[in-house]
Amino acid sequence: YGFFLPHKGLPELVTAISLLRQDGRDVRLNMVNAEYPIGESAALVAQVKDLVRQLGVGDRVDMCTDFLDDHDSLAKLDAADLIVFPYQNTGESASGAVRYGLASGRPVAVTPLAIFDDVSRVTFRFDGQSPREIADGIARLMDEIDAGGAGRVEQVRAEAQRWRASHRYSRLGERLLNMMSALHTARLS
Repeated sequence: YGFFLPHKGLPELVTAISLLRQDGRDVRLNMVNAEYPIGESAALVAQVKDLVRQLGVGDRVDMCTDFLDDHDSLAKLDAADLIVFPYQNTGESASGAVRYGLASGRPVAVTPLAIFDDVSRVTFRFDGQSPREIADGIARLMDEIDAGGAGRVEQVRAEAQRWRASHRYSRLGERLLNMMSALHTARLS
């Protein structure tokens, strides 16, 4: 989920899906990645489509490159068993896309990058960023989720539920209003 940009790790995720298929895993990839209005994004979309063909996973990978409104985006995320953010190296300090994944209530897995440090307690972290490490992380999570979510899965899910409750717009709006009121009052004093 998110924009179709090089640092998002989308070719690595497609390769990971191919590896999972080779390992006998029945997986599908539903890519919800809007094409960003720059040539680099369009070229990457074409590259990933070519990679899907080369790896022979066209029947297992769906690509939606349209920009969707929030309602449609969340509906697609809500239909997933697992939402994956396979980012590669990036200088960004935070990910807005991962927050949409978390808002959906579905389990979210990420690569071990600083961009995800602020959501580390509410996401599942892969051991690395390579296609094999992403595939192994997905397989491990599939097994843990299929086992009923005991242990780590249930702990992360519960923490994610608390995170969603504390980051609701209504809750954040109330906090911001209180902060602005306090600043206004202090300024008048």
